[in-house]
Amino acid sequence: MFRNILDAAGFKIVHPEREVRESRAEETMKSRIVSVLGACALAACLAWTAAAQQSGNTTPSPTTTQSTTQTTPPAKNPNATPVINERQKNQKARIKEGVKSGELTKHEAKKLRKEEKEIREEKKAAKADGTVTKEERKEIRKDERKASRDIAKQKHDAQKRPKARKKP
Repeated sequence: MFRNILDAAGFKIVHPEREVRESRAEETMKSRIVSVLGACALAACLAWTAAAQQSGNTTPSPTTTQSTTQTTPPAKNPNATPVINERQKNQKARIKEGVKSGELTKHEAKKLRKEEKEIREEKKAAKADGTVTKEERKEIRKDERKASRDIAKQKHDAQKRPKARKKP
C-alpha cells in the first residue's frame, strides 16, 4: 500500500536488482519478438517463392531479401507453348459442344477439326528445331484467332444439325 501511495505521488522506488531483471526481461522479449517476426518473414518469402514457381512466375518481388536458402529459377523453355495449348483445348471443347447442341453440322465440325489439325501440325513443325520463335508464335496465334472466328461463325449461322429420327 505504501508503494501505491508513493507511485501516485510520482516517486519511484529504485531497486537496482529489479531494474536489471526488468531490462533483461525486456531484452529477452524484444529478441523473441524479432525472432518470431523474422521467422514469419522467412515463411512468407518461402510461400511466395513456392506459389510463384507453381504459377510459372519466377520474377522476385522487391521485398524479397537474399537468404542462405536461395533457389535458382527454372530455365524458361523456349519450346513451350502453354497459351496455344490452352486455346486449342478451348476450341476443341467449343467444337464438341457445338456438335452436341446441334449448332454445328457434321460437315462444319469436320472442316473445323481439320483446321485445328493443321494448326497442331504447324505448331509441331515450329517446335521441330527446338525453339518456337516470335514469328512462329505470331503466325500460330493468327491462325488460332481465325479458327476461333470460324467456330463462332459456323455455330451461329442458320444451319442446324438435323435431329436423329426415331426408329419405328
